[in-house]
Amino acid sequence: MKSYLDLLKILPKSNCKECGLESCLLFALKVFSKEISPRACPYLPLESLPKDLLTPNLSFNQLLENLKYLKEKFKALDLREMAENLGAFYDKATHTLSLFYLDTEILIPLEEEGHPLDLKDLKGKELDPRDEILLCNYFLFKGRSPLTGNFVGLEAFPHSISKVKTLKIYAEEPLSEILSQPNIDKKLLFKEFKITQFKEEQGNLSITIFALPKVPLMINFWAGDLEDQLLPSCKILYDASAINYLDLECLVFLAERLTEKLRDYVSRT
Repeated sequence: MKSYLDLLKILPKSNCKECGLESCLLFALKVFSKEISPRACPYLPLESLPKDLLTPNLSFNQLLENLKYLKEKFKALDLREMAENLGAFYDKATHTLSLFYLDTEILIPLEEEGHPLDLKDLKGKELDPRDEILLCNYFLFKGRSPLTGNFVGLEAFPHSISKVKTLKIYAEEPLSEILSQPNIDKKLLFKEFKITQFKEEQGNLSITIFALPKVPLMINFWAGDLEDQLLPSCKILYDASAINYLDLECLVFLAERLTEKLRDYVSRT
């Protein structure tokens, strides 16, 4: 691609603003100036882009800029109205909202009008800006439908082709490596998370984790068979309603974040 105009040709040109910008033209300009990742557009076929545009991660400054934009929208919400739909608990006495996120609990103090003041990790840790972006998006989506109990692969969602590969590289393959380690206590590995289903048999594992109150992830791990030259593998499934709670980018990041936390746990033991 020689210019942003070449990129604009393959964008939907719907100005849907899901990337956080006002128009597809502005998005194309910012991608070429390296101010935003092309992955911010859920409808862009990443496989058609040259490698120099596919920066794997936003810089810290770019992440903070995205967070600033999201927080402005987030702080305009009345969280009291959507708490129940998102599985959060509103405490009238303390005027706070709380919900769990992966292996921690998040506390959100509110203004009198219900607008959020801050996002706090009750374990006392500083929230990663990426986590803040995901949590802001979770509330901005407002929870539009009930859970179905039907788990599907990411490929079942529209415009997910490029994200399926990202999920495999940054979550499914690393998870497979973690769960393949000998003598690892898999139940202990997930002890800090909200688990509703745990089945382990002959090294294989199927586990359902609620990463957020309304976003469960099902992890299916197959130990493989060295005699038959079958390598270990892992597949992450989402409730069919997941796309109503987070966009594709955030759904992939949620699985990546889970993987990071499990890897940190293994490295400490």
